[in-house]
Amino acid sequence: MQLAHARILSCLLPVVAPVVALVVASATLAAAPSSALARQEAAKPAPAATEVVVPAWPNPTCPVMGKPISTRLHTDTKYGRIYICCKACVKDIQSDVEPHYKASYPTTTKIENTVCPVTGRKLEGEGAPKEPVLVLLQGREFKVADKEAGARAVEDAQATLAKLLDPKLFDVENATCPVTGEAVAKNTIVVHEGRIVRLSSPRVLDEYKKDAKKSLQKALEIRAKQDEALRAKEAAERAKGEGAAGEGVKGGGLGQQ
Repeated sequence: MQLAHARILSCLLPVVAPVVALVVASATLAAAPSSALARQEAAKPAPAATEVVVPAWPNPTCPVMGKPISTRLHTDTKYGRIYICCKACVKDIQSDVEPHYKASYPTTTKIENTVCPVTGRKLEGEGAPKEPVLVLLQGREFKVADKEAGARAVEDAQATLAKLLDPKLFDVENATCPVTGEAVAKNTIVVHEGRIVRLSSPRVLDEYKKDAKKSLQKALEIRAKQDEALRAKEAAERAKGEGAAGEGVKGGGLGQQ
């Protein structure tokens, strides 16, 4: 009986061995692409510094419907931006912000920042405010210099978060859009070459990107003109004050005579 089994196996071996080899080879080839893909993913370069980015720190699901959110759909609250699945959810969130915020950002990360992201003022050491104010935006708790800075942080939440998480960013603070020439919209920003640039609408993003270098240059020119106008105003006010003081001295002298 054993001899018969041995003979059968010896007859089958030349047939079975190639099949097994083919199966193993097929499995190896099937696994190879995923390994190659993993290597490609690992080798992908970081986003270029020249890339135009709309910074976002979204909640993963809509707090009203529980569905995946769209980063294009959101509503701004006293806790920053809450992302939603459809425009109909805005009314529900704004009617009762607190529970919807907690559902959106159930955990809070405490950030020990040493510089106020609003004013740039140091929060530690000599000259630091005695009682910095805590602000909570989109699951992040951090400090600002004072109550006024706290109000500005909420009003300008997206730029505040961008500067908080990357203190090296420079806020151009352009009052008009480099694309349309219109007044900038609240919380509508891009980050480009280490700078925060403000836009009049999210809809002009594609136009900004068409010639991003030119758009950035325009934003910087707008900022330069703003600074120039501010210096001229301050100089005029100083001159006016000095003139008024001179008149006062002159009038006082006449009175004494």
